[in-house]
Amino acid sequence: MIPGSNIRYIDFHTHKAGSGDDAIAIMNLMAGEEVPSVFPRNTLFSAGIHPWQLTSDNPDRLKTELLLTAAHPHVVLIGEAGFDRLRGASSEIQYQSFIYQAGIAAEMEKPMVIHCVKGWEELRRAYRQMKPARPWVIHGFRGRRQLAASLAEEGFWFSLGREGITAEILGEVSNDRILLETDMSDEPVAEVYRWFAEVAGCGDDEAVSIMKRNFNNLFNYSV
Repeated sequence: MIPGSNIRYIDFHTHKAGSGDDAIAIMNLMAGEEVPSVFPRNTLFSAGIHPWQLTSDNPDRLKTELLLTAAHPHVVLIGEAGFDRLRGASSEIQYQSFIYQAGIAAEMEKPMVIHCVKGWEELRRAYRQMKPARPWVIHGFRGRRQLAASLAEEGFWFSLGREGITAEILGEVSNDRILLETDMSDEPVAEVYRWFAEVAGCGDDEAVSIMKRNFNNLFNYSV
């Protein structure tokens, strides 16, 4: 990716291609999906085995498909990978799939983007087992402040949508561990930024500077 000179916003996790000329969008791909042959200039990708994809008989196929996609130079994150106690295969299948993806992320020196629904103990267990050198970013976090505080203390980063941006969460998580996202929403990422600025008590330009700095630190980029 060669970002334009007018980049203002970063949509860390989205399922839509492109967020305008003034934004970088990281579009999520599930295992089996390929990077499109043509995509907007400021688009990057994540690729992973989502826990909802998993069944008792498809992990090997999904692992092979993920490897093919993850090697693309515009894939900068592994995931979304993780744990979901409400949907998907058994906890053991989810765990083994996650550890496999964490191994790919470590080998490729890429951060991970995490999906987690009521699977926090499994996520912590995996973190202790893998001891990742690159950050693991929990996307769409909307948990309680005590959970946010404990995860932040362990080293996790957070990607927040509008519903996750609360005074309680921002009070527990350092601004240098936060990114912003639209996920499945049709709301422009600029509106998520404006809401963050309002709740954080900072100006719009400061919110932009915070997220650019975090993005650069995460990926060793300069935007």
